[in-house]
Parts: sequence; C-alpha cells; structure tokens
Amino acid sequence: MTERHADVVVWWTMYDGKRFDLAMVDNDPLTLGMMTLLIRRDLPEAKVIWTCRRGRDAVARCLSAGSRPDVLLVDMSLEGMDGVEVCRRIREKTTDVALIGITSFSLEHYAADALAAGAQCVMDKARVKEICDAAVALANGRMPQTRYVSDQTVARSHAPLVAHEGTVADGGSVAGSGLGSGVSASVAVAALTEREREVMRLCAQGRSSREIGELLHVGESSVKTYVMRAARKLGARNRTQAVAEWLMLQD
Repeated sequence: MTERHADVVVWWTMYDGKRFDLAMVDNDPLTLGMMTLLIRRDLPEAKVIWTCRRGRDAVARCLSAGSRPDVLLVDMSLEGMDGVEVCRRIREKTTDVALIGITSFSLEHYAADALAAGAQCVMDKARVKEICDAAVALANGRMPQTRYVSDQTVARSHAPLVAHEGTVADGGSVAGSGLGSGVSASVAVAALTEREREVMRLCAQGRSSREIGELLHVGESSVKTYVMRAARKLGARNRTQAVAEWLMLQD
C-alpha cells in the first residue's frame, strides 16, 4: 500500500463517508467566508448549504424543512439575538439539527449557557479541523470528543425546552411533570448540575430570574432554562414547587 493510499484510507475512516448538510451563522462576513472555504477544503463530505449573519434568519431556516441543515455552527457572540438564544429557539422546536457553538472568545464564558440551551458542544472557531471532526461525529449519531460537550443527546436536550420556557420560570405549571412520576426527589437532586444547584439556591432566596442572571453573568432566558431543567429533575410542576422540594432536601 502506498503512503498516499494509506492516507486516503485513514481519511475515509475518520469521516465515515456519509454526506451531510452544514450551515453557519456568524455576524462577521470575513469569518463566514474563511470558514466556508476551510470546511469545503477539509471536509468535502459536508455540503455548506447556506450561511447568514443574523440569528433570527438562522432560526427561521433551521425550522423550515426546505433549508434545514444536519449541523449548524452558531457564533456565540451574535448581535441582536445571541448564539445561546439561537440554540434555544431551534432546540425548542426540533431535534433534527445538531448545534455546535463556536467562538473566538473564552469557551468558559459561553459553554454552560449554550449547553443548557440545547447545543451539543462549544468550540474554538479557530480550530476548524476539530470543528469538522465534531460535525462528522454528530452527523453520524455520535457525541464529539471535545472539552465542552453536552452530557445529553439531542432528544434529551430537546425535551425540557418543549414546554413554554416562561411557564416554569414564572411559576406556572408544566404539562406532564409532577411528584407522582415515581422519581425519588433525593435521586433527582443528585442529578442536578452544579449550575442548576446554584440557580435553585438563588431561587430559594427569593431572587427573580433577572437578578439571578445578573449575579451569575448569564442571560435571563438561560436562567429560565436552568429552572425548567431543575424542576423536571425534581419532579416539580412549577418553580414554586421546585423551590419547596429543594428546601426540603436541604434539611
């Protein structure tokens, strides 16, 4: 086997040979152009079907069957509707799009919020090769091997967002949840992430979603998502009940 042929075999093993559609949203036209060129060069199995600069446009295209990609790269620092909100709105409506958050800023700044909003991972946009690897993994039903990756499948990250986000966060009830679900509250609280625990502690202090967001340096919509996820894990019907369950478990 020649060295060239060996390289081809390795390439096909890495990229599975499955063709898939990919799209990007980034407010920098130069970044969009360069990323498109690099992805087309390094990942010919992916067809870049569209790029756009506004979060609202990306959401609309992902929710339309005629323009929905298999994988969407989402710039976290979009102007107007930010990347976290783009992920949340898409994941709220569909499990058909894998979401990769990308940024040139601190990954730690965006990771928790993006993953809570339904993204599968958050990555440095300068590492195009690693982004390509992650896109291929997700297109083939696998989780990417990267630092900031969700511990939930697309379907599981979609479920808590199906209900109207403001309902639980503002004290209303959530259809399909309740204490009669058979899930032990002590087991459920152990399943809470550190950020969800932090949010519940602040909720128990009587703080509003806006106040919690300011204290944790995250958006109000992200706080509501954390409350919703925590409430479901606790088997609670609403925010008030979730706080009550949380307080009982602290005794």
